[in-house]
Amino acid sequence: MRPTQLWNRSKLRYLLSVPVFIIVLLNIELISQIKDFNTLNSEKNAGLKSPNVSQIIQNKNLTDIESNFNSSQKTQSLLNKIKKLNAELSIKNKHLIEGILQDELQTQNIPKKTINDGSKANNIYKMPKFFVILIQVHSRLNYLKELINSLKETKYIEQALLVFSHDIYNEEMNTLINSIDFCATLQIFYPHSLQLFPDTFPGKDSKDCSRSMNKAKALEIGCNNAAFPDTYGNYRESQVVQIKHHWFWKLAFIFDRLNETKHLDNLHVLILEEDHYLLPDSIHVLQKLSEKILSDIDVVSLAVFERSKQNLDMKNLKKYSKAYWHSSKHNTGLMLSRTQWKMIKDCSNAFCTYDDYNWDWTLQYISQTCFKLPLVAIYPVSSRVIHMGECGTHHKGSNCDPKKKIESLRETLEEKKNDLFSEKFSLNSVNTGILAIKKSNGGWGDPRDHNLCKSFIETDLNSNNTIFIDM
Repeated sequence: MRPTQLWNRSKLRYLLSVPVFIIVLLNIELISQIKDFNTLNSEKNAGLKSPNVSQIIQNKNLTDIESNFNSSQKTQSLLNKIKKLNAELSIKNKHLIEGILQDELQTQNIPKKTINDGSKANNIYKMPKFFVILIQVHSRLNYLKELINSLKETKYIEQALLVFSHDIYNEEMNTLINSIDFCATLQIFYPHSLQLFPDTFPGKDSKDCSRSMNKAKALEIGCNNAAFPDTYGNYRESQVVQIKHHWFWKLAFIFDRLNETKHLDNLHVLILEEDHYLLPDSIHVLQKLSEKILSDIDVVSLAVFERSKQNLDMKNLKKYSKAYWHSSKHNTGLMLSRTQWKMIKDCSNAFCTYDDYNWDWTLQYISQTCFKLPLVAIYPVSSRVIHMGECGTHHKGSNCDPKKKIESLRETLEEKKNDLFSEKFSLNSVNTGILAIKKSNGGWGDPRDHNLCKSFIETDLNSNNTIFIDM
């Protein structure tokens, strides 16, 4: 190798090393300046330290705990409020029903009378003037407003006690109901609602099994109800089972706990929901069809559904029919007497353990398997209680505003108003076929639900007294 080449390479290495050396020196100086700046800044802000990652996480956890604590406090406060409201009941506009209530108490030992039609004697189960309209309320304020409007236009509404049974405490709804001045009203509150128990049973406990979890997986992770899926292998859904619980609780409350009604032997209760709408002659038809009752198994339903569609036949406003009571046909506008309530209570174990989250399918089941004879529905051929709901547990329609449907109904009623309030109803048909339940709908396999349901009533068969748990 030539000397010149060696020199050139050495020179090149030297020249390259110079800027690298300078850069290193500059970096060292910069780092030193930064340290000095940080030291100075630290002295100016003595005692102030930037939190590390663990401190940030700890602070977030403390915030979450505080938030959960505040939420728990609010829930407990609401629970105490609900207990107080249910214990200190006050009927608004009570003066409207005091007279007929007293008359009913004086004559309740004569619940039926006998007449002679010239050929044979018939037992007539006379519906009393006073009765209860019991409405199950959730959260659909727009539907509730329309229901109240329809009740205001219903003849003889002043003879009824209107009871609103809530599973949500909502001031706007309470204010709306408190504004009613055309009849006596009362508000009661289901005390085991998801609002009051959002993260523990009867609500959704974080340790509960998810609905569609495989049982083997559920047993492996050990979630609360792993051993108790329903007939179809699914686990409970709190928002679904609440409806059946609420239905049973509210009937027990009215028939057996409320002072104004618990001693009425001939008490009748018309069961409605927030998305129902009454025709003006609904109570009139209720009274007229009650005269057709011939036995304890006869119940009046103010609506009828055929093939899942409600029958609103304006050509047959003066006709009625009879058939074995079926949940999908006769569950709307159902009226129950104390006699039928006693029948349900006698079968409460079957009602509370049958694997079906629907109150109406469960009622049909005990009617066919536990009652001495199945229930028989007496109903108008043209429905008097209209189901307006397009949105809810079983309905997922896109239009949740009932106004258009109601406007159309009002126009039809205006054309047929002269056919309402008929004094005579002729028998249209008698269907003697019975639609037996082949299988349940599931959703009710958890023994916690069975026990909660049973707790609403404890019947002593020896004394026939009803004992209530703390509500």
